[in-house]
Amino acid sequence: MPSIEVGTQLASQSACLNLLGVKDASKETPGANSRQLATIVVASVLAGELSLMSAIAAGQLVKSHMKYNRSTKYVTKVSS
Repeated sequence: MPSIEVGTQLASQSACLNLLGVKDASKETPGANSRQLATIVVASVLAGELSLMSAIAAGQLVKSHMKYNRSTKYVTKVSS
C-alpha cells in the first residue's frame, strides 16, 4: 500500500492532527501516521457502534430519543 502524508494547511485540522500525533509524514516509517490515523478512526467508529448496540439491547434508544426531543411532538408539519 502506498504511503500518504497526513497533513493540512488549515489551522484547526492541523492542530487536531498534531494532538493525535499523526500530523505530517513519518520520517522514520513512511505511512505510519496514515495507519495510526486509520486505527483511530476505526476505533472511534467501533466505539460508536458498540454504544448504539448496547442502547438497542437495553431498550434505551427510543427513550433517549424521546427524552432529547427527537419526537414528532414538536416537529412542525411542512406542507407539500
